[in-house]
Amino acid sequence: MQTSLRIARHIVTHPQIYVSHPSVLAINWEKLKNARGQTVDYDRIGAPAYLIVTPDRARAQVIRIQAKVRDYAQTKGYDLPPSAA
Repeated sequence: MQTSLRIARHIVTHPQIYVSHPSVLAINWEKLKNARGQTVDYDRIGAPAYLIVTPDRARAQVIRIQAKVRDYAQTKGYDLPPSAA
Protein backbone atom coordinates (compact mmCIF):
# COMPACT_ATOMS: atom_id res chain seq x y z
CA MET A 1 0.00 0.00 0.00
CA GLN A 2 2.85 2.40 0.77
CA THR A 3 4.20 2.08 -2.78
CA SER A 4 0.76 2.91 -4.19
CA LEU A 5 0.58 6.05 -2.06
CA ARG A 6 4.11 7.04 -3.03
CA ILE A 7 3.15 6.81 -6.71
CA ALA A 8 -0.05 8.78 -6.06
CA ARG A 9 1.92 11.48 -4.24
CA HIS A 10 4.37 11.71 -7.13
CA ILE A 11 1.56 12.10 -9.66
CA VAL A 12 -0.26 14.76 -7.64
CA THR A 13 2.90 16.76 -6.93
CA HIS A 14 4.03 16.72 -10.58
CA PRO A 15 0.92 17.87 -12.50
CA GLN A 16 3.02 19.19 -15.38
CA ILE A 17 3.80 15.59 -16.35
CA TYR A 18 0.15 14.51 -16.33
CA VAL A 19 -1.40 17.68 -17.81
CA SER A 20 -3.02 15.78 -20.66
CA HIS A 21 -4.57 13.20 -18.29
CA PRO A 22 -6.70 15.07 -15.71
CA SER A 23 -8.46 11.86 -14.71
CA VAL A 24 -5.13 10.37 -13.58
CA LEU A 25 -4.60 13.41 -11.34
CA ALA A 26 -8.13 13.17 -9.93
CA ILE A 27 -7.90 9.44 -9.20
CA ASN A 28 -4.59 9.77 -7.39
CA TRP A 29 -5.70 12.87 -5.49
CA GLU A 30 -8.73 10.92 -4.28
CA LYS A 31 -6.46 8.01 -3.30
CA LEU A 32 -4.37 10.34 -1.11
CA LYS A 33 -7.50 11.90 0.44
CA ASN A 34 -8.89 8.44 1.25
CA ALA A 35 -5.60 7.45 2.87
CA ARG A 36 -6.10 10.40 5.25
CA GLY A 37 -9.65 9.25 6.01
CA GLN A 38 -11.23 12.03 3.96
CA THR A 39 -13.84 11.69 1.24
CA VAL A 40 -14.18 13.48 -2.09
CA ASP A 41 -17.52 14.81 -3.32
CA TYR A 42 -16.96 15.57 -7.01
CA ASP A 43 -20.37 17.27 -7.29
CA ARG A 44 -19.21 20.02 -4.92
CA ILE A 45 -15.81 20.67 -6.49
CA GLY A 46 -15.76 23.76 -8.68
CA ALA A 47 -13.44 24.70 -11.49
CA PRO A 48 -9.73 24.75 -10.64
CA ALA A 49 -8.31 28.02 -9.36
CA TYR A 50 -5.36 27.71 -11.69
CA LEU A 51 -4.87 26.70 -15.27
CA ILE A 52 -2.26 24.28 -16.48
CA VAL A 53 -1.46 24.71 -20.16
CA THR A 54 0.97 23.22 -22.61
CA PRO A 55 4.10 25.23 -23.47
CA ASP A 56 2.68 26.18 -26.89
CA ARG A 57 -0.47 27.65 -25.36
CA ALA A 58 1.57 29.37 -22.66
CA ARG A 59 3.81 31.01 -25.29
CA ALA A 60 0.75 32.24 -27.22
CA GLN A 61 -0.63 33.67 -23.97
CA VAL A 62 2.65 35.49 -23.27
CA ILE A 63 2.57 37.03 -26.75
CA ARG A 64 -1.02 38.25 -26.21
CA ILE A 65 -0.14 39.72 -22.81
CA GLN A 66 2.90 41.50 -24.20
CA ALA A 67 0.79 43.02 -26.98
CA LYS A 68 -1.80 44.23 -24.47
CA VAL A 69 0.91 45.76 -22.28
CA ARG A 70 2.37 47.59 -25.27
CA ASP A 71 -1.08 48.85 -26.33
CA TYR A 72 -1.84 50.04 -22.81
CA ALA A 73 1.54 51.75 -22.51
CA GLN A 74 1.00 53.48 -25.83
CA THR A 75 -2.43 54.79 -24.80
CA LYS A 76 -0.89 56.17 -21.58
CA GLY A 77 1.95 57.75 -23.50
CA TYR A 78 4.72 55.62 -22.03
CA ASP A 79 7.84 55.25 -24.15
CA LEU A 80 8.84 51.64 -23.60
CA PRO A 81 12.24 50.36 -24.70
CA PRO A 82 12.15 47.44 -27.17
CA SER A 83 13.21 44.99 -24.45
CA ALA A 84 10.22 45.86 -22.23
CA ALA A 85 7.10 43.73 -22.32
